[in-house]
Amino acid sequence: MENPLIRKPVNELHFVRSREPMSTVEIDLDTLPEGSFGYAQLVESALAPLAAADSRLSATVYVYQGPSVNFGNYGYSAFFAVAGDRRVLGALYASFSGTRGLKTRHSDQIQQSQALCQYHIEEGLLWRPDEGHVWYASTDDEPDEGEGEGEGVEEDEDGVNVDDEDWEEDEAELEADGALEGIGSGQDAPVAAPPGRTELPARFRAARSDASVGSICRSIEAVFGLPEGSVALRGPEKKALRSDASIRTLRKRWE
Repeated sequence: MENPLIRKPVNELHFVRSREPMSTVEIDLDTLPEGSFGYAQLVESALAPLAAADSRLSATVYVYQGPSVNFGNYGYSAFFAVAGDRRVLGALYASFSGTRGLKTRHSDQIQQSQALCQYHIEEGLLWRPDEGHVWYASTDDEPDEGEGEGEGVEEDEDGVNVDDEDWEEDEAELEADGALEGIGSGQDAPVAAPPGRTELPARFRAARSDASVGSICRSIEAVFGLPEGSVALRGPEKKALRSDASIRTLRKRWE
């Protein structure tokens, strides 16, 4: 079978967390290439080869989406932060800045609690959320036989390794995630601010087309007090969409 996938429950991966604010690379989501349906392909093309080249590399990518005026006009941005190896943030910047028309910049720092964990590098593989508490990786990204095996993640100034029992969600309550779009609100939301209340309650706002499925699921869970992982957005075939898929993709499947 070509391009087989492997899956692991979240407690079998060693995510890296940061106690300190993390530097970010910001992209203007409104300038993503037409037909790209989000940034997933750009991220994967940058990080999968990096992961395969060094099986000892460990890093976790956190993404916050929200309003921004950092590109000279009011828009909607994604902020990518990395806990762990600094090369990962550099690879993301190179991929984004090398994409024609995509506005990219080194940007503000964010706290881990503001962001959604969307990618993780471990054992020479790039891991992405699948369904519930399961993550997946493509074995196409595995390092060649004979490359050094990772021996765990050492604590560094950017992040610390997290063992199974230490992985606890401590994100701020997402009552009004930046992935939600105000209806009839003429008031600008804070730029790159942590999720918080805006003019309209979250349950009365529509999901932006460029928001990720994962961020919307998290918002629904927070607003209605549902257990983490209990919400899934599905296509007409009843299969849940990946967390990094865009709401635009979900809507197209239901058209």
